[in-house]
Amino acid sequence: MTDPLSTLTGLKRGLLSDQIYDLIKSMIKDTTLAPGEQLVESQLARRLQVSQAPVRDALKRLAHEGLVTHIRHQGNFVASYTDEEAEQAKVARSALEGLAGELACGRLDDDTRARLVALIDRMHDAAVERNLTEFRELDFTFHRTVIEASGNAYLPRMWDIIEPSLRSMHVLGDPKFAGDWHQVADWHRSLLDVLESGDGEASARLFRAHAAGTLLDDPEQAAAPAQAEASA
Repeated sequence: MTDPLSTLTGLKRGLLSDQIYDLIKSMIKDTTLAPGEQLVESQLARRLQVSQAPVRDALKRLAHEGLVTHIRHQGNFVASYTDEEAEQAKVARSALEGLAGELACGRLDDDTRARLVALIDRMHDAAVERNLTEFRELDFTFHRTVIEASGNAYLPRMWDIIEPSLRSMHVLGDPKFAGDWHQVADWHRSLLDVLESGDGEASARLFRAHAAGTLLDDPEQAAAPAQAEASA
């Protein structure tokens, strides 16, 4: 596997910490850097051929966001999560997505709608190919797109904080899910339908239910928005 850090070139001196921050953050999000893995400033600096100062700055920012844990006298580690924290992340995600669903409802522009439709179509393609890694990335992109469509600049920042935990705990796109992946893609179609319905309260309810995992228990709930729209 190619070392992602070794591909970083052309760093601008004035933006070193920002670029290193973005790189390490993306590696945490895609679990290239696994939960619990130690992040040694000197090793990272040598691999990037930079001083330790911008690496230190980047790690401090990530620690402030909760993506990195600093343990005194031991160093920095990629944040890991207990069962209790996993449940807390699930609750936080449900609240966050419910709010985003309410705010984004009725305000999707043509480009955003086209992007969401394309993501759902690609989910079905991934389901046919049994490419669950691709399906998982599409799932995350769909939800991130809705978060951004909320129009609230703070919600994407909050999503960035909880996304690594969702990935590490397989809260989205669980590879162990034994059901029909096409059905999961169809649930996202229902989420898009409710976003276009103009009913903010219904959108908030459905996004909360989806995030909480209750659609796995009651799949008919996912189809309700589309059925209601068709009968209106």
